[in-house]
Amino acid sequence: MKKLSGIYWLVFFAFVLLTVSGCKEEKKMTIGFLYPSDLTERYNKESSYFEAYAAKHDVDVIIKTASYDESLQIEIARELIEKEIDAMVIIAVNVNTAAVIVREAHNEDIPVMAYNRMITNSDVDFFVACDNDLIGKIMVDGALKKSPSGNYVILGGHKFDKNGEELQKAVKKYLKPSVESGSVNIVYETFIEQWTPAIAAFELEKVISLYGTDIDAAIVGYDGMANAVIEVLEKYDLEGKVAVTGQDAEVIGCKNIIAGKQAVTVFHPLKTLAEKAAEISIEMAKGKNTKEFVNSSEFNGQVDVPTHRVNSIAVDKDNIDEVLIKSGFYKREDIY
Repeated sequence: MKKLSGIYWLVFFAFVLLTVSGCKEEKKMTIGFLYPSDLTERYNKESSYFEAYAAKHDVDVIIKTASYDESLQIEIARELIEKEIDAMVIIAVNVNTAAVIVREAHNEDIPVMAYNRMITNSDVDFFVACDNDLIGKIMVDGALKKSPSGNYVILGGHKFDKNGEELQKAVKKYLKPSVESGSVNIVYETFIEQWTPAIAAFELEKVISLYGTDIDAAIVGYDGMANAVIEVLEKYDLEGKVAVTGQDAEVIGCKNIIAGKQAVTVFHPLKTLAEKAAEISIEMAKGKNTKEFVNSSEFNGQVDVPTHRVNSIAVDKDNIDEVLIKSGFYKREDIY
């Protein structure tokens, strides 16, 4: 009987061991995807594309937004770290303070990808984004095509977002020949806090109050800000007369282009961008080398971060159907 009892316990412990082992194997890989706010249309799309790609590869994604609150984003990140996620992808609310997320994630051996916005002064593992120099060129080319000369206003992005800083630098670089030739006069330039449309509108009102309505072009950070600028221009009967730029190919930006109120937007192939980020982050979570994905490098104040950049596309009245409708990004009724 004692011998039988011993066999019983041996079988029992073997069963428990197999069950526990089975549970570990069944634990799905999980990636955290954090972004600033669901008020930005492109971020909602990108998180959905990211999640769909991951699902096809049997990977779960926890998506969290932070209402543009950097402290809340850090708190959310800490909660995900406690859940023992396998990797984290961050569009940072504040690219400086997000460095603490990278440090704390690394303390738990969780790799971190900066997406769209570089996280400064940290040893972030990878960066996926578009090319701000190209974006600036597209904006300047679009503005000059409609208004090859005259008074220009530059309403850039957030000063403490590297994207805003790089975009402003690119815009001024590509405008420089026209400025030096005297054909273009930059009457006003500024950064717009948190890329906020209401602030962009306020700044343009200020420009008009100081310099009058003799404005030929407004190079504006993104479509939401551009729409706010166009609403101000409408008050002075200037809509369609001023070359307005934007980016992100938001619905409102596309409608403004079709109506002749906006000269150009910059389309970022969001599906391509998000799926590439998902693909790389899955490899990061597996602990695999991501060298094959690197096509650029970005210094963030501490390290040269391996980077994958995706090229953006200029969209105006001439090619909007080709780029955005035939590609399936929008249905015709979405923007017409």
